[in-house]
Amino acid sequence: MSYRILLGAGDPEFAAALRTQMRELPDIEIAGVEMTSSAVAGLAAEPGLDAVLIDERLGPLPARDLIRDIAMSQPHLAVVLVAQNPTAEVLTQAMDAGARGVVSRQPTLEELRTRVVAAAQWTRGMRRNRGDVPESPLLGSRGTLLAVCGAKGGTGATTLAVHLALAAARDGRRICLVDLDLQTGDIPSYLDIVHRRSIADLAGVAEEISAANLADALFVHPAGPHVLLAPAEGERAEEVTGSGARLILGSLRAHFDLIVVDCGAYLSEGSASAVELADKIVLTVTPDLPALRAAKRLVRMWGRLNLRKPDDVTAVVTRHSRKSEIQPEFAHKVLDLPVAETTIPAAFRALEEAANTGTPGAVTDVGYRRAVAKLLRELGLRESDSLDEQAGKGRSRRRDAGEAWVGFLGMVPLMVFVVLGIWQLFVTGMSATYAGHAANEGARQAAVTGDYKTIKTEALRRISGMWGDPKHASVTYPDDPKDPDYGYVRVDIKTPLVLPGVFGPWTVSARAKVVPEGAP
Repeated sequence: MSYRILLGAGDPEFAAALRTQMRELPDIEIAGVEMTSSAVAGLAAEPGLDAVLIDERLGPLPARDLIRDIAMSQPHLAVVLVAQNPTAEVLTQAMDAGARGVVSRQPTLEELRTRVVAAAQWTRGMRRNRGDVPESPLLGSRGTLLAVCGAKGGTGATTLAVHLALAAARDGRRICLVDLDLQTGDIPSYLDIVHRRSIADLAGVAEEISAANLADALFVHPAGPHVLLAPAEGERAEEVTGSGARLILGSLRAHFDLIVVDCGAYLSEGSASAVELADKIVLTVTPDLPALRAAKRLVRMWGRLNLRKPDDVTAVVTRHSRKSEIQPEFAHKVLDLPVAETTIPAAFRALEEAANTGTPGAVTDVGYRRAVAKLLRELGLRESDSLDEQAGKGRSRRRDAGEAWVGFLGMVPLMVFVVLGIWQLFVTGMSATYAGHAANEGARQAAVTGDYKTIKTEALRRISGMWGDPKHASVTYPDDPKDPDYGYVRVDIKTPLVLPGVFGPWTVSARAKVVPEGAP
């Protein structure tokens, strides 16, 4: 981690000596050296500075007056006075003016490190406590600008912009969501935001935007992204000129990894600048011909204004379903534009609740969240699944497994019922088989001996296991001519219920006709 320091020196020799000495400190970087108080005051407003060292010999404005001016205009930027004799009186006067410390003109490395690093850490701590923009831009870096435009009103451009910013913020990156739908923008409703500042307030100081100006205008959402709102009064849209929008977006690029701009469906000077400057443009269309025709008209207008070529625009089909008459392939033919493979599903109920309550986290529809994450990857704004998405997939897998388990448990009673039914049919069939064999044997014994005791004994022998227990099986050979079973041996077996050993009221019967020996 390095701290960026601005040095205001009274003479070139002192500046060269101090600069050489500070180069030996690996955690300190000289952002610039100025020889006049006016130049120092101007550069102090630059974003990303951590501290300013001011030589007491700097002019023409006295050093203490310059410190006082910087303290008033940049209250969260630490200033350190470089004095020939850093006495207690000098320290008191410097602190009264707003300085955070005093060092001598011939400091040791340890003194320089202690005073300067302490001041820079104070600056960063103040910014963090205020929820300010990041302490310093990435040196040599340039944030990606993504413009989200609607083919016409109602295509879901604002909703998509909000959820793209939230999804990107869950990756741990520095994200800024900008509302450049200047007359009809309503991002506060989607995020439940109340903030007194807007982009119109930055437009007035666009020529000299400071970190403090940005911090005052940006709202830090608890979900991660910083938000720059459109003015609450639509007539103030005129204050955001094309050049002002350029300067504001350029300043945001120095502080954030990704800037998502909601340009709405109507072209203004500000949104036109965003379209022209954007690294990537998403044009939302719904699966209907009026939206596709509106998209063609908008892209042609961008071409006539030399804002964007059609090949630079990616159309995204929103509110899509498999039942839609217009699919992405047909949209590509109609628009003659690149169309994203990712489509945004029509999660009406989930989005309605989130919009009405101002809680985008209420969108728990897995399909919608996956589509937004997939679109980020397709646009090259995410290399791999975020931890949030991986967790979402894990929750989805666990939910699927849970649903499968619940479904299996729901099927268990039916499966048990089927198995028991099959077993009952089996034992009933066995009862019928045993009864038939026993009746035939009884009839044969009746024909040979006619002795009922022998008939019963031999018949029961033909019945195996518990089926042959006299408590469950009975053999009759009536001798009354009036009996319906006269001339027959009848065997009755109680049928086991479900499991052998448990017998019910049902009885399986079989009988066999007795043919006496010698009968024709």
